[in-house]
Amino acid sequence: MINETPLSLGVKDYLKNNISTNEKILISISCGLDSTVLFDLITKSKHLKKKNIFYLIFDHQKRSEGKYEIKQFIKFYNLPNKNLFLKRVSLKNNKKGFQEKSRFRRYNFLYNFSKKRNIENIFLGHHLDDLNETFFMRKIQQSGAVGLSNIFLEKYKDLKLHRPLSKYTKKQIKNYANRNKLIWFEDRTNLELEFTRNKIRHFLYLGKHSSIINQERFIFSKAFYIKFLYKNFFKYKKNKTFEIETEKFNNLTENLKFLVIQSFYHEYRFLFKKQIRGENIRNFIKILNSNIQNGKERSIFSGKIGVLNKKIYINLT
Repeated sequence: MINETPLSLGVKDYLKNNISTNEKILISISCGLDSTVLFDLITKSKHLKKKNIFYLIFDHQKRSEGKYEIKQFIKFYNLPNKNLFLKRVSLKNNKKGFQEKSRFRRYNFLYNFSKKRNIENIFLGHHLDDLNETFFMRKIQQSGAVGLSNIFLEKYKDLKLHRPLSKYTKKQIKNYANRNKLIWFEDRTNLELEFTRNKIRHFLYLGKHSSIINQERFIFSKAFYIKFLYKNFFKYKKNKTFEIETEKFNNLTENLKFLVIQSFYHEYRFLFKKQIRGENIRNFIKILNSNIQNGKERSIFSGKIGVLNKKIYINLT
């Protein structure tokens, strides 16, 4: 029987408040500590019917022992074959951009996999330390207020992404795993400092800077309304097309215009293979300030702006 701890009670409350007992969910499992604890908490909560819980394990084929670990994990937890799926992710054997590319592949596969099975809710094992690491990484990359106020996607296309462990630290998660005698497998590549995220993790927790970063991240999270600024000026129509209310937009200050466009691209960032830069945003503002002729399209970052029936539209390609 599960020990009732703040962690187990927190996940139970999360499920109760966000998922109905008849809904299907998908748990993304890496066989590491975080997703193992998430898997254990969800299954032991008994909130959902077993037949409605699906398990997806990603094998990035970066470690020779990975295949063995997956087999041992499945055997130890007796995962049901009917609801268990394994996805091998094959990327070129280079470390540059590996983590970002693999994340993009995982999200795309999760979407296609879930749509075929009428699953809308995806559960991920991200925790509080992950939030702080990503926040700090974005600071290094000179992300603006929009990126710093909204760290993780809450939706990918029309999938809902759930992270019930995001209020808990790695230490709390590990304590739970040890108390409940769980088994998991440590990925040795998490210690390799060739990856930027691993360097950040090493810096934050070796130097004990995590509490300072957490406080700053918390302050930015209170400004979550910034990410919705674009909705006052960009009206979704269909097929990645938005009508732009340019008269309202052009009455803004230059700083506000910048934030509006930044929030728009941040919200739909899963559509793009690269991040928008400041010069792209300034070019966008310049075009909206100009006299756009009817029927003539202008190229902007990942799309085009044009006029139809005296209304200005942006189409994301």
